[in-house]
Parts: sequence; C-alpha cells; structure tokens
Amino acid sequence: MTIDGSWSRIEDWLCGYAPAAYASLPPAAGSDAVCAAERRCGLVFPGDMVASLRRHDGSGECLLPGNYRLSGAAEIAKDYVWWIGSQQRDVPGELRYWRSSWLPLAADGAGGSLFVETAPGDRHGRIGAHAHGDGGRFGDGPRYTSLQALLSWAAQALSEGSATDVLDYVLAVDELGLLYWQDVDAEGDGVSVVWDMAALENRCGGL
Repeated sequence: MTIDGSWSRIEDWLCGYAPAAYASLPPAAGSDAVCAAERRCGLVFPGDMVASLRRHDGSGECLLPGNYRLSGAAEIAKDYVWWIGSQQRDVPGELRYWRSSWLPLAADGAGGSLFVETAPGDRHGRIGAHAHGDGGRFGDGPRYTSLQALLSWAAQALSEGSATDVLDYVLAVDELGLLYWQDVDAEGDGVSVVWDMAALENRCGGL
C-alpha cells in the first residue's frame, strides 16, 4: 500500500470511529519545512518519510500500534540534534544508543522511540526502535522494512482492531474519541477495549 493509500485508510477509520484523533491530524508539511529539517539534520530524508510529512506533519493524537506518535518535520530535526548531542562512544559488545545516520520517526511518550536508517546499504529506510535506557535495535518483521510498510500495517491493524500478531495490543477508544492501543492483559481502566469491530460500529456509528 502506498503512503497516501495508508493515510486515506487511517483517515477514513478515524473519521468514523475516533473523531477527536481525526481532528488532531496535522496539516501537510510544506516543502520548505521538510527542506529546513533536512538541512538542520544534514541528512536526506527517505522518500516515504517525505511523502508522509507532505500528507500530515506528524500524527497528532493518532497513535500507531505500540502507542507511537509520528513526529513532524521540525520535531524530527529538533530531536535529531538532541540525540546527536547524547551519542555514546562505541564500546565492543554494547548496543549503540544513537548513530548519526538514524533519523527520529516517532515516540511513545514513555522513553521509547522509533527511528529510520538513512545510511546507504541493506538497512536504508529500515525502522529501528529503542526502549527507555536501551540501545537501538532493528526489527525483524516485514513491517519494519520501511515507513511505507509500517503505515500499511498500522492501517490494517486499525481495520482489524488489534495488533496481537506482534504486540498483544488491542484497539481502545475513549469517550472523547481518542484511540489507544491497550495490552490485552490490562485490566479495565475506563477505556473501552474493542475486541469486535461490529460492536465498535454499533457504539460509534457507521462510516
């Protein structure tokens, strides 16, 4: 699925079932904003990242499975400069926390983040992640091969209401119309967990 195709599917679902999350989607980033971010990072952004930014400059309150929010162009550049300042020296046997070829992509608000590899080679465009306090790692699944693949997977996960194939998360929508991805083992905390998409449609109304 293309970047625009994935975003169209995500937008349609949010509009029908999570209106507050839909309303929070940022407008497109202008070409000047993307170019300014590239200059500040000193990197050329992968094509699918540019395409996503030109559709939405981040994701607002729309959350990818794992509760990641996509960063906008200016935030990417700001975070990149911060990460570069925190680089560690290479130590044999230790995971590298950050490399200059990694481009910030998304954060979960709890110390976890996703990044994109920009260096030439087999990993170019591939998605990596770190948990709080841990070094960067690259995922093995096909959804981590690119942002295009990740957004396609996220659109599918929204449609099915779960991401149990990877994260053991299920989709939840609160009374304000914001969505969350909740651990299947989590006890109820006032958020309605959606196991059945038909039930969600009955509660929120059809498209």
